[in-house]
Amino acid sequence: MPLAAGDKLGPYEIMALLGAGGMGEVYRARDTKLKRDVALKVLPDSFAANPDRMARFQREAEVLASLNHPNIAQIYGLEERALVMELVEGDSPKGPLPFEEAWKIAGQIAAGLEYAHEKGIVHRDLKPANIKVTPGGVVKLLDFGLAKAFTAQTPVSGNLENSPTLTLGATQVGVILGTAAYMAPEQAKGKAVDKRADIWSFGAVLYELLTGERLFAGDDVSDTLAQVLTKQPNLEMVSARARHLLRECLAKDPKRRLRDIGDAERLLLEEAAPASPAADAPSQARLAAGSWIAAGLMTAVAAALAFAHFREKPPAAEVVPLQIVPPERSAFTTTVVLSPDGRKAVFDATGPNGLPMLWIRSFDSLEARPLAGTESSLTRPFWSPDSRFIGFVSGFPSKLKKIEATGGAPQTLCDFAGNWFGGTWNSQGTILFSNALGGIFRVSEGGGTAVPVTAIDASHGEIAQAGPAFLPDGQHFLYLRVSNVAGNGGIYVGSLGVKPEQQSVKRLLSSDSDPVYAPSPQSGLGEILFLREGSLVAQPFDTRRMELTGASTSLAEDIGSTLTYGWFSASAGALAFRSGRSAAINSQLIWFDRQGKETGRIGPPSEYNDVQLSPDGKSIFVDKGNITSGIILHIWVVDVARGVFRRLIPGEGSDYSGVFSPDGSLVFTFGIGGPGGDIYRAPLSGAGMPELLFKSPLVKHPNDISRDGRFLLYDEHHPARQQDLYVLPLAVPAGQERKPIPFLVTPADETFAQFSPDGKWVAYSSDESGRREVYVQGFAPDHVPAAAVGKWLISSAGGDKPRWSQDGKEIYYIALNGKVMAVPVKTSPSFDPGAAVPLFDAHTRGFSSYAVAADGRFLINTASDAGEAAPNSSPVTVVLNWETGLKN
Repeated sequence: MPLAAGDKLGPYEIMALLGAGGMGEVYRARDTKLKRDVALKVLPDSFAANPDRMARFQREAEVLASLNHPNIAQIYGLEERALVMELVEGDSPKGPLPFEEAWKIAGQIAAGLEYAHEKGIVHRDLKPANIKVTPGGVVKLLDFGLAKAFTAQTPVSGNLENSPTLTLGATQVGVILGTAAYMAPEQAKGKAVDKRADIWSFGAVLYELLTGERLFAGDDVSDTLAQVLTKQPNLEMVSARARHLLRECLAKDPKRRLRDIGDAERLLLEEAAPASPAADAPSQARLAAGSWIAAGLMTAVAAALAFAHFREKPPAAEVVPLQIVPPERSAFTTTVVLSPDGRKAVFDATGPNGLPMLWIRSFDSLEARPLAGTESSLTRPFWSPDSRFIGFVSGFPSKLKKIEATGGAPQTLCDFAGNWFGGTWNSQGTILFSNALGGIFRVSEGGGTAVPVTAIDASHGEIAQAGPAFLPDGQHFLYLRVSNVAGNGGIYVGSLGVKPEQQSVKRLLSSDSDPVYAPSPQSGLGEILFLREGSLVAQPFDTRRMELTGASTSLAEDIGSTLTYGWFSASAGALAFRSGRSAAINSQLIWFDRQGKETGRIGPPSEYNDVQLSPDGKSIFVDKGNITSGIILHIWVVDVARGVFRRLIPGEGSDYSGVFSPDGSLVFTFGIGGPGGDIYRAPLSGAGMPELLFKSPLVKHPNDISRDGRFLLYDEHHPARQQDLYVLPLAVPAGQERKPIPFLVTPADETFAQFSPDGKWVAYSSDESGRREVYVQGFAPDHVPAAAVGKWLISSAGGDKPRWSQDGKEIYYIALNGKVMAVPVKTSPSFDPGAAVPLFDAHTRGFSSYAVAADGRFLINTASDAGEAAPNSSPVTVVLNWETGLKN
């Protein structure tokens, strides 16, 4: 909260606000003890509230306080959450200035830098805004070294000249720090910096003092960074006396740059010398930039980035790769979604309260900021065409909402029921969104009742529709149809002027993900971006004829995805994507003991999803397949003793989500026979045709079968809610219809249910509290719903995927931090849970991602060695000017 005149921090009385930026608010204050005026830099609340960051800042401030030089503003110390500094009266210097006057200022800047460099301290953010000239002509350098002390990111204003440190990617070894126009190339690349970065900034400042213009003056941060990395400084406007010095200071390769700022004055006395042709040739500059880009992207995504020229065009801006990391102590759920103007990104990640929420990241800011009011939001937010609003789904029951990117109260647009698979927004004020199992719907940007635009075509084996993306005319849109029938799934073109059942059934192209449309500067042309077997592909598209116009181009490999949602985004001049397909897809079936020690492996790494153990422990069920490829999975039964895998159900349908029955059969979801898949039973021998147990239009998954074989627990995706839990009686007289019994039918999402060994209790997970937790309810076949026989919270601070021990004395679950937790329980004479105990870290994959054997070992579907770093730890790569392309 801003301070007002008269407020006090310790012995300091606030007099007036001097300015504000990403590093905090600066106030003029009176030191009531020493009777002098000082400058108080009050740290941002998000910074000051973090003990670890404050401890680091304290250590850095102590080092900076040791600087004692007439050209460096003194740091006096820390007081509560404020940095106490020397108050410098004066203004920042502005060019153009006569050479002698400019050098008087530059010479003092160099003197201050030389002193600090000798002590091993680098400024890191030298720019005119951090330089003051007192009325007596003395130069003072401000915020010396604070960029390092402020390594944790904080938001800034959009003003490039006055914004404090810009950070686009932060790691232990390299952080992009500094304001874009004065940033050294190695700083812009996110590499570690030394005093040579200050020497580059000194050259940029001197150039501005002499000419009155910034050395690199792009239209925005992206353009400015691109110039810093690729454009050779043009020194024609500079006095010949300074050109040699500036060439030495502004060498892009730090190894060729002036090594000591103390040599600056000596270079002024040397005769001006022209730069060598090799150094200034644009072709050489482009080659150097291109080499760095290729190497940088290889490092960034650990995969080959094979950009190619889409079409012959006039020379354009160079391709520039950057990285974005998630907020501190958080992680990307999927990826960032770029705004249409290419200046901002929105993404979902855990918020300060532990709930998932939306965050905004401006490319001219230090860090992302959370959007209050978006708690419990689902993935796949989307932008309004003017980049002002963000659409999203959140709440219980769910609502489609919009919120301004600058913040404020969200506005509800309509009710949302079903499975959220993305939205899009046109310039005429229409929003399209996907209910996945119900098709694409439309609603006005002002709110109202949603009406269907498309319909699920069960006759073609469709099971979902996802990812609508408006085309430039605002009437046509791209969307993904997911089908169990080979050749039917892929990207289609829809129209607002056509009835739902009359939408075109002509497939545009095959795809494993939702489409993203990227417009081209050439009217009527653009690119459709999509995933195909983990590769990000661009397909030229004519929006006037609604036809593909040329060959597709592979842009990047190893791109992550979640169901149909590819981890990529595109907008004006920018492309964003995250790697992680290997980590998200490949996994290994591994045995662990209670301490987390590996005791064995089953089979090779593969695209495993769910895993279950048979009651006798002799067989394993696992489904395999790329869930992004039309959600086609197949069941395999594994002989534990021999490690032999065999396919259970032949054919092209999708069979998955199985549970073992005590009678030696497997109950599972089978994709043939309805758009959502129905519940079937088949003997483990694989002989004969599967037996239909229950059929309905909705997606449903078996969760567990009671040990006596009488009841099946399954979840169902209801159009008016999330997942609900039902009980299906299995032991019914011949000829009698099986009728499901509601077990938990609420506005919340309940799933992953399992009977206790004695059949009297059911453990399950639910998000009714706003985050997923594990609960237990009593189960009595003649007394449903089970809420009447008690309910207990099992997990502590969030949890999912409960499993009972074979003896019923413990319940296991996966905590939000990935740890396997154990909770001792008593089930007689009444249910009594104990405290949760952490066992070990697990990197699970899949819905039913682990099973517990009778001997207490855990069989876990574990991320394979290629993906040991969990996929949500990977950064987002942003490529500026991506359309320009690089030769393959």
